[in-house]
Amino acid sequence: MPDLTFFADKSVDRVLGVVMELAGEVYVLRDRLRTIEQVLDRKGYLTRADLEESEASGDDRARRLVQRDAFIERILAPMTYEADSPSPPFEQDESDNQAG
Repeated sequence: MPDLTFFADKSVDRVLGVVMELAGEVYVLRDRLRTIEQVLDRKGYLTRADLEESEASGDDRARRLVQRDAFIERILAPMTYEADSPSPPFEQDESDNQAG
C-alpha cells in the first residue's frame, strides 16, 4: 500500500503514522482492560476463557464502536479542527517546489 500524504512535509505524515499506530494500541489496551473490569465485576474472578467469551459476544459491540469513534475523534482533533492561532497558514518552502 502506498504511503498516504496529508501534509506538505512528509516528516509530519510519518509522525502522524506513528501517533496513529500508538493510538490504535492504546485503544486495544483500553478495550481489553474494560472487558477485564466488566468480567471481574460480574463474576468476581477471571479466566482467559471468560475474557475470550466476553470479547466475542456482540452485546457491547455498538457501545464499543461509539467509544472507539469518540477516541479517534479526540486523537485527530488537533488536526481536524481549526484552532485559534496567530500563526499564518502553512506555506510551502521554495525548496519544495524545485525539481530535484
